[in-house]
Amino acid sequence: MTDAARSKVHSEVPDANAAYVAEFGDRRDLALPPARGFAIQTCMDARLDPAKYAGLAEGDAHVIRNAGGRATDDGIRSLVISHKLLGTQEWFVIHHTNCGMELFSDEVIGDLLADNLETASFAGKAWSNPRHGHGSAHGHFIK
Repeated sequence: MTDAARSKVHSEVPDANAAYVAEFGDRRDLALPPARGFAIQTCMDARLDPAKYAGLAEGDAHVIRNAGGRATDDGIRSLVISHKLLGTQEWFVIHHTNCGMELFSDEVIGDLLADNLETASFAGKAWSNPRHGHGSAHGHFIK
């Protein structure tokens, strides 16, 4: 991403948020527990919109997103809070086709991070770093 594109994003997001807040209206009175009594654990893939594919409006359900839609420790923590403190009675774990998580293993991401912290490139079969050095061995702890 170029500096100009990054600058544009940095102004667009706060502007969009301000418009959303200004138009929030009666939704500010929605109850804290989800109205439809369920939670969804799903992938963070930017191509997916859980509100659209699950027919949700603000206040309907909790949506927990992470890479691959996995029930990781933090995902499970969120689901437990959703149930225990906010009354959800059902959980959906929703995966999707063509998930980017299918393109690498824990070992691959660990090796890439240990080598370099910049964004890696994918050449259709393998990941590689644009440069080498300045990585972190702590990447091997990401599962």
